[in-house]
Amino acid sequence: MSESLNAAEGGLRKYKPYPAYRDSGVEWLGEIPEHWAIFRFKKVARLAYGNSLASEKRDDGNIEVYGSNGQVGMHLHSNTLAPVLIIGRKGSYGKINYCHNGVFAIDTTYFIDKRTTSMNLRWLFYLIGILGLDSYSEDSAVPGLSRDYVYSHYLPIPSISEQQFIASSLDRETSKIDALIEKKERLIKLLQEKRSALITHAVTKGLDPTVPMKDSGVEWIGEMPAH
Repeated sequence: MSESLNAAEGGLRKYKPYPAYRDSGVEWLGEIPEHWAIFRFKKVARLAYGNSLASEKRDDGNIEVYGSNGQVGMHLHSNTLAPVLIIGRKGSYGKINYCHNGVFAIDTTYFIDKRTTSMNLRWLFYLIGILGLDSYSEDSAVPGLSRDYVYSHYLPIPSISEQQFIASSLDRETSKIDALIEKKERLIKLLQEKRSALITHAVTKGLDPTVPMKDSGVEWIGEMPAH
């Protein structure tokens, strides 16, 4: 894990700080680059509602259908443009998916595409991801995400060119970290398998590799020490 953290820190250190910063006036943001703006979410993007599409009404096609928790099927038509952000509204509310292609967003979701924002969508995906939208619900019976709650958040807004640069940099750096995580997960799986094999061998074969063996007559045990 330290390798992943060092990779993240190293990726950030190579970028120079801005010449000047100012207090954003927003507690969770603290200081921001002096030339950046601060706007409420509702001034930055509009959350459009997905549409109802029961599974039995979906036509065979190559358009992904997205619900609150991700892809839930395929359809012949899309109701979004590409790229698009899909945000869970009911159920797995607050979960965010970025889709390179147009999809069909069903009615348990909100979506944002270029018709509802002028911001860089990849940058917006990273920004929304740190808002913790999955930690709040106004509906205790069926957990849900209120548009008014989302719209109330203040966001730091750099120029479009900076948004693109930030998004591209994050894509590059996070992909490195993801690759390291994948390697660690593979190593952990191999170590878990080795641990299990070690225990199984010790309790069914013993620790002396030179001891005479006999067939146990039990399939899962195989041979065991003759004594």
